[in-house]
Amino acid sequence: MSVGLLLVSHNDIGAELCATATSILKQNMPSVRQVSVPSDVEPEILGKYADLIRNAMQDLENDDGVLVLTDVHGATPDNLARYFCNDFNAVVVSGINLPMLLRVLNYAHQSIEQLCETAVNGGKTGIRQDRE
Repeated sequence: MSVGLLLVSHNDIGAELCATATSILKQNMPSVRQVSVPSDVEPEILGKYADLIRNAMQDLENDDGVLVLTDVHGATPDNLARYFCNDFNAVVVSGINLPMLLRVLNYAHQSIEQLCETAVNGGKTGIRQDRE
């Protein structure tokens, strides 16, 4: 994977998605990091999580950029991630689900622009309503 991948989520959603994707794909994901932000995080310790996100982006940054996947648009993890996007070659896609993550990992060779589109399409196509 040339684009760095960072998952920023409430509690352990990102960690569990990574573990599940690793199990399904039967491969390690060395260029993937995740930061878990407690759902009840107190404002006075937000800086700790901001530092973790910034450091992860810095570790992952390369010429190809960093794709950040967050769980809920406008929530604390998403807002913290978006805060640092201008400091790095990073793009945030919110609404992560397992189909989105699997699609991103399967098309990891794409440019950051293509990978963003792949993420969004993977997330959308992974949501279905079927009637019996």
